[in-house]
Amino acid sequence: MSKIKAYIYLLITLLSFSSIEVISKPLMGKVDPFFMTAFRFLIGGLILMFFTKRDIELKDIVPIVLIGLLNSVVSMTSLQLAVKYSNASTAATLVASNPIFVSFFALFMLNEKHNIKRYIGVLLGFLGIFIFSLGKIDGDSWAGIFYGILSAVTFALYTVLMKKYNKKYGPLIVTAYSSLCSSLVYLVGLATLGKLVIPGDIGIQGWTIIIYLGVVVTGIAYLTYFKAMETLGATQSSRIFFLKPIVATLFAVFSLGESLSIVKMIGMAVVLFSLTL
Repeated sequence: MSKIKAYIYLLITLLSFSSIEVISKPLMGKVDPFFMTAFRFLIGGLILMFFTKRDIELKDIVPIVLIGLLNSVVSMTSLQLAVKYSNASTAATLVASNPIFVSFFALFMLNEKHNIKRYIGVLLGFLGIFIFSLGKIDGDSWAGIFYGILSAVTFALYTVLMKKYNKKYGPLIVTAYSSLCSSLVYLVGLATLGKLVIPGDIGIQGWTIIIYLGVVVTGIAYLTYFKAMETLGATQSSRIFFLKPIVATLFAVFSLGESLSIVKMIGMAVVLFSLTL
């Protein structure tokens, strides 16, 4: 019964994570991507804080927040810019390639050794991203592809740098603190620079989408992911990210009417295959 519940948690996580690019696409051009990302992590961080059962030592707060900024400010803002300047399916596939970069950074920064199979997977992953980029179609742009890759690279760096704190406190606590605190720093920074643009004419539907991104995608989905991890373990739970490009692409094709080129599909297939190695 516990495993069934864990897989239900994973299904909720998969559907939520796969909806980010598709559901936020209609707001691009109407809502500032910087505000959207900061607000999303503020709401999500507040929700996750309700489920934390342990405090973080004062000496660890600053590094956790700084590393959190790499995720909430750089990576997830880059994701929204990728959505803005390219198709939602393109952004989803590129950001889901982050495990390739995690392996690459872990090799040099954590001295993690991989078997030959994993090295081949990393090389194939880079090849797949290159092929995928060449398959850009109407709605894609080089700027969007750049931001999608930047999002994957910086999220991978965030993952590697946060590893020791995840091990010390657990991923739920670290994610809660890093999300909430980094979002507050983000909002203050935007306000200080005069770049805090609160949308005023998006209506109830627009605000519903923004709140959904905060409550469901950044709050509930992270919580269900960590709950599933308690039963299934990190390795098995993380496999849902292999499915994100497929599910997000299906969402984009059916809800946004996006199309796919043959070259793009080949690149996606190579990337997905590399993630299984």
